Amino acid sequence: MTERKNPSLPFESSDAVEQKLWQALGELPVAEPPTGMRRSFYSELERAGSRNWSERIRGWLGLRSNAGWVTAAACLVIGFAVAQLAIEKGGVEPDRLAALEENIALLNRELILDRLQADAPGTRLLGVHNASSLVEDDNEIVQALLVRASQDRSLSVRSAAITALGPQLNSATVGDELMSLLESAESPIVQLALADLVLRNGNQQQLNQLLRLANDKRLHPDLVSHVKKSLKSESI
Repeated sequence: MTERKNPSLPFESSDAVEQKLWQALGELPVAEPPTGMRRSFYSELERAGSRNWSERIRGWLGLRSNAGWVTAAACLVIGFAVAQLAIEKGGVEPDRLAALEENIALLNRELILDRLQADAPGTRLLGVHNASSLVEDDNEIVQALLVRASQDRSLSVRSAAITALGPQLNSATVGDELMSLLESAESPIVQLALADLVLRNGNQQQLNQLLRLANDKRLHPDLVSHVKKSLKSESI
């Protein structure tokens, strides 16, 4: 078998004619794209990979959707209305002021719900932080946090949502769903957030369930020792 003279050529045949053909093809000049085309390509690539100033502002404020913009604009309009009334009349009637404050609270609630459904994890995390102050009084906010706690793609968002639900742990619906999530959670980060939540806010039944999971070694090994140590110190 004839030895290949150029191992970089893509042929394995010993046929002299075929070898000569491949060698001739390998010596053909390789065309280079024009300089202008190369510069234009990289410019377009850079432009596509960077967000403009309006997109960045929307990301910071959690206003990626139209609902977020509408909510923020409405809050701004109401704020101007309150200021204008204060300037014109030297104050605002209590009933009218209460109605305006209620409208602002409702719009702020819609903004929070919008953030909880945003594409960016940072915006959803901000929404979770904002929602924590409403978790005791708003069932829709609670349900939105449960979705984040059980389904969010970001473990940080899930952990934050679990922590935010702490005041509702002893309510039947929320408590049952979070304890069910603890039974099935595979991520050590999610397990830790749930275990700490139960250790801080759980009733005796939930604490017993947590201890059972630790004894059955259904939690991360480091978390098993953490749970047992915490429960032991509480019983002393």
